[in-house]
Amino acid sequence: MIPFLKIDHLSKAFGGVKAVSDLSIALMPGRINAIIGPNGAGKTTLFNLITGFIRPDSGRIFFEGREITNLPIHEISRLGIKRTLQVKSVFNSMTVFENLWITLSAHRGHLNPFKKAANYRLEREEVEGVIEQLELERFRDREAGTLSYGDVALLEIGMAIITRPRMILFDEPVCGMSPQETERVVAKIASLAQQTHVVIIEHDMDVVFKLAEEITVLAFGGKLASGTPREIAEDQSVKEVYFGVDEVRADE
Repeated sequence: MIPFLKIDHLSKAFGGVKAVSDLSIALMPGRINAIIGPNGAGKTTLFNLITGFIRPDSGRIFFEGREITNLPIHEISRLGIKRTLQVKSVFNSMTVFENLWITLSAHRGHLNPFKKAANYRLEREEVEGVIEQLELERFRDREAGTLSYGDVALLEIGMAIITRPRMILFDEPVCGMSPQETERVVAKIASLAQQTHVVIIEHDMDVVFKLAEEITVLAFGGKLASGTPREIAEDQSVKEVYFGVDEVRADE
């Protein structure tokens, strides 16, 4: 099986601090992958490197067999790599429908974002389909700035999937959510994994163990361990460096 994402000896330093240090990982298709680690382990820097927001000092990145190291952000996006942010990024003054419509318009390029959506029947149906998929129908015409945090997270997911991505990188998707909101978002991410590659960064270990099928643990910019949730839960080095001994568990 060929990995959909391959990181080969990747390094990135900021001043004298090595945020990512000689990191090599391979993420396989057909499973939800989680990347975890303590603060400062290099998780967000890794996402920034993958999506082209910053460039590595050394090493290479491959997506579905193609090298994407140092490609511009827009070219990486065109390959179907999308990302959600820990700080949610939506247009607060626009409705749910308008947020999705403008995202699709920008992605397609040939659409005029200032032309009425009614003039684009197929595209309008795509937007309505995403709204239905995420169960946001009752908020269709509500401004995004009036939504709950969990519903904003779902809208941001919608803005990612409406472009039909090949991979979505979720950066702490349930941060700050209530248990009920967390449950909804986790269910949607699990569903999305049936149609696209999913990689998550998450500090909520209950969510990680419930959602992920493969976990990579980072520490000091390098890979500490990788394996199934149970293997990670039983790994002594992970307990000592990340969780504290005997504080980690995996669901039966």
